[in-house]
Amino acid sequence: MRFIREHKTASKIVVVSLFIFLFVSFTFGRYIKNILNSYILETKGFYFNSTILAVNGKNYSINNWDGVNSYPLTIDINNRKNSERYTKTDITYEISYNCPSSVTCTLSKTEGVLHPEDQTDNYSLIVTPKQNFYEGDQAVVTTTVTSTSPYVKTMSATYTIGVLKSNFSYDIVDSVNSKFLTINFTNSISYYQVSEAFSTYNVGDQVSVDVYNNLSQTDKDKCFSSIVTVEYDPSLLLVDMTNNLFLRRLNTNYEEVTLADGFNYVKKFSFKVNASSSNSIIFYKDDVSKNYTYPVVNPNSIIRVSVISAN
Repeated sequence: MRFIREHKTASKIVVVSLFIFLFVSFTFGRYIKNILNSYILETKGFYFNSTILAVNGKNYSINNWDGVNSYPLTIDINNRKNSERYTKTDITYEISYNCPSSVTCTLSKTEGVLHPEDQTDNYSLIVTPKQNFYEGDQAVVTTTVTSTSPYVKTMSATYTIGVLKSNFSYDIVDSVNSKFLTINFTNSISYYQVSEAFSTYNVGDQVSVDVYNNLSQTDKDKCFSSIVTVEYDPSLLLVDMTNNLFLRRLNTNYEEVTLADGFNYVKKFSFKVNASSSNSIIFYKDDVSKNYTYPVVNPNSIIRVSVISAN
C-alpha cells in the first residue's frame, strides 16, 4: 500500500493497462471462440450462413435515409458452404431485433425453417421513425438470427442508419437466388418546375402539386419534379418492360446495345418521377447467385443513377 501511495500515477497506469488487457483478451477470446464453434459445426455438416449477418456481427453504415419514410432492410440466410455442400436436414431459427425508442421496428417474421431443397431464405426488418429526424441524425438497429435445431448458432448485424436530407434517393433490394432485383426511388421535392413555357408560366417557374394536378396532360408534360436516368449492363440485367416508368420513358437519353446474340437490349433510359412520391422498377438478373443490394451489401450500385431535380 505504501508503494501505491508513493507512486499514484504509475499505479493508475498499471491498473488502466491491466483493465484494457483483460477487456481485449475477453473480446478477442470470444471472437476466436465463435469462429471455432462455427468450424466445429461445419465438420458435422451444419451450415448456417448469411451474406449480411456474421457470428461476430457485421456493421453497416447507411446514409441515404430521408428520415420520414420507413427504411426496409432485407436479410438473407442460407444452409450451404458452397454449391455442393449444404445441410441436409431442416434448420429452424428465430429472429430478433434491438431498436432505439426513436423508431419502430417490424419483422416480416419472427421464426422460420430453412429446408434442404430451398438452401436460402430471407426476412425483412422495417425501420419506421416515431419522431422527427433531421440531417445528421441516426438510428442504430441490430438484428439477430439464432438457429435452434439441429444445432445452435447465432449471427447478427448492426445498421447505423443516418439521415441525409437529399431531394432524391434510391436503393436496391436483392438477395441470392432471387431472379430479379428491385430498385426503389424516392423523390422528396414537393413541387414542379416549368421546363417549357405555357399559359402564364415561364421556364423555371415553380408549380405546386395542387396546380399541377389540375393541368391538362399537355401542360403537365411541360413540367417536372425529378428526371431520372438509369444506365446498366444488359448482359447482367434486363429491365421489366411492363413497368410504368419504363413505358412512360422520355425520348432523351434512351439507348440500346446489340449483344452477342444479335438482339438489341435497352441499356439506358430516362423518366419523370412525380413530386413527393416513391416508385420502383424490377430488373431481371442473369446470375441469380449475385446479391446486388445497395447500399447495405454493396458500396457501389450495379445500376448507375443520375437525376435532374426541380430548383
